[in-house]
Amino acid sequence: AEPKPKKRKQSSPLPKKVATQDEDIQDDVITLRAKCTKPPFHVDVSSQKSFYDKINIQPPTDSYDDRFSTNKNDAVQLWTVRLGDMVCIEVEEDQKAGLVTFPFAVTWSPAEIVSIYRVHDDKADCLELRKKLQSGDQHLNDANDNSFDDVMVEVRWFYRKHEIPGAGGKSSSKSQNSDNEDLEELFETDHIGSCPAECLLSPIKLYEASRPEEPLPSVVSGMPCVYYHCRRYWSIHRKSFIPSGLLSNRIERGRMHSNYKAALSKLTSTSSNSGKKFLEGYSWREGFKSAIQKLSLAEAAADVQVHGMELKCREKERRHIGSILRKAIRGLDHTFTNTQDGGSEIGDDEGLMNTKSSIFICGPPGTGKTASVRSIINELQDEQASGKLPEFNFIALNGMEMRSPYDSYVKFWEALSGTMKERLSAGAAAAKLEDFFGDDERNYKNEDRSKKPITVLMLDEIDYLVTKKQTILYNFFDWPLRATKARLIVIGISNTINLPERLSLKLQSRLGGERCHFKSYTVDETVAILKTRLDGDVSQVFDEDAIKFASRKTGNLSGDIRKAFQMCKVAAQNALDDYASGRRRIVEGSHPKVKISDVQRGSRDMYTSIIHKAISCSSSYEALVLIAIGALKKAKVGKDIASLDVQEMLTKIESIANGSGEERYLSARLSLGDLMGILSRLGDAGILSLTTPKHSSTPWPLIQTSLEPYEINSSYRNTPHSKLAEKHLAEQRLF
Repeated sequence: AEPKPKKRKQSSPLPKKVATQDEDIQDDVITLRAKCTKPPFHVDVSSQKSFYDKINIQPPTDSYDDRFSTNKNDAVQLWTVRLGDMVCIEVEEDQKAGLVTFPFAVTWSPAEIVSIYRVHDDKADCLELRKKLQSGDQHLNDANDNSFDDVMVEVRWFYRKHEIPGAGGKSSSKSQNSDNEDLEELFETDHIGSCPAECLLSPIKLYEASRPEEPLPSVVSGMPCVYYHCRRYWSIHRKSFIPSGLLSNRIERGRMHSNYKAALSKLTSTSSNSGKKFLEGYSWREGFKSAIQKLSLAEAAADVQVHGMELKCREKERRHIGSILRKAIRGLDHTFTNTQDGGSEIGDDEGLMNTKSSIFICGPPGTGKTASVRSIINELQDEQASGKLPEFNFIALNGMEMRSPYDSYVKFWEALSGTMKERLSAGAAAAKLEDFFGDDERNYKNEDRSKKPITVLMLDEIDYLVTKKQTILYNFFDWPLRATKARLIVIGISNTINLPERLSLKLQSRLGGERCHFKSYTVDETVAILKTRLDGDVSQVFDEDAIKFASRKTGNLSGDIRKAFQMCKVAAQNALDDYASGRRRIVEGSHPKVKISDVQRGSRDMYTSIIHKAISCSSSYEALVLIAIGALKKAKVGKDIASLDVQEMLTKIESIANGSGEERYLSARLSLGDLMGILSRLGDAGILSLTTPKHSSTPWPLIQTSLEPYEINSSYRNTPHSKLAEKHLAEQRLF
């Protein structure tokens, strides 16, 4: 059975009443044990919660085993509980029937503190608290505030052997600091819950080794301390063990499952490298390392999508998308009035009902579509926290990550079901979603639409969700229009600019007319983005001409900003290695810099990886197949290569071979079996992948590859197939 925190009696907001001679002490009077002594690090006005990084707790000595009990007149040291701490939590007795309770007199379970928060009854008080926090008021929690009995903690339960099916064993009744026995094993999980801070009993300490070398005292600060070793991770959703990282990364793993990720992100809201300049003692090596880290795609994505860094050259698109989402979340087309500080606020009139609940975003890969949406969502979550927007739940799905288009139902319902993470079959999940976003107007037609639960769904790579009957996309874009029990806002993202025109008229009507087109970055925009990203490191690490060269190279290839980042990162890594090893001399009185030659070398290195070397060594028929794939991708910009059937591939191969004029290709008369054999070999080499969807009209596998046409063309340079590749794959002649 899953652990459930013990339901404690509601404690009085007033200090404990002192008993007189004529009064008996009542058993149901509980002294407040948990109190927040520091200001919150974040206040969410919309959900009426304030979040803290630590709390002080008076240890519950009455819940300890007799051998740990202390004299009631003795002063008890306060216990400071911080985010990430491991603790023992009192749970319902029937959940742990027949199990050993030592070292406590009550039943308990181990858990990790993921977040600490208070729930406020009055939104006005919550708004006032946020204003004080933003103004830097350090006296937010003064002694007169006695409303701390509602301190809650979000916890991640850790399981013992008896709680995992098939693991066997029971909790040890012996002292856990025995020198002759191994520590009991504890298992990390993805089980998230919440409980009052009153349920916390004492600390837990984890080790990776079953027999730690250091001494393990049974009492720490007057509290019994429990010890475990932990090396494995049990998923309650998958019902199996999954790979686990180092114990030192435990806190980060816990936050991945939190229901308050947006609040916890405020703890590290500023990138550690943001705005770092060359100062005295800041060596050129540190400058290169800083630039390399900033050019990391993961680091750049986190800074834009989580830390709110400016997304250069996409201001117009962000304003358009943000305006649509704000209106959709509010549920009304409000009128706005300008304020004295240059902002805007909602007018007094209620406004008209907003029925636009979906937007279609398109553009080539690497043009900032997904990053823009995520950064806008980050802004909207901040506005929600300040009370400017209603509370909403954001869910992101990527069609490319689905084994089958129908898995999108499963993933959506799993995310929508919250901490339950209910995983159903595709049909059952679709039925649950239909019921959740139902159109039962008999019971809900008179309700205020703006007060219903709101879900914002981002469907990335929706090309992968297109099926023969197009029912999946139709349902996703139809639910927002029919939803009466809950509200749904859908953001569809595609690399195919004219995807709506390729869909049925029925589905086009559901997509609506709200669209946003992201164009490829120009050379000047790429230069501006690189300089903004590198900040102070750009002039100290890169030559101006090197940045311009990388930008022109990217613009002429595809306009994919990710290629520019990767190119400059490889160039900086190569230059750093050369200077550090002494292969290149440092001119006295100057800093080493990345030059055009380094970017040229970095560009070559990008296209001389193992995969590209494998392509360059392919046979004539394999080259013919790869060039045909590249030509089809080039002709159908943005279209998912998996949507190409085998017959279309054979037709394209025959066309390219007949137009080549070379005997090596003209002799190619590939049958279906020959093509499948070549595709299998290329799949084994990792150049492409073959997948067979469960629900497909053809028995043949579908082809997927992350290679772009210009990458295939680049791989065939200085090979016998360069002429054919240049003819069919080159966008324009490169410098």
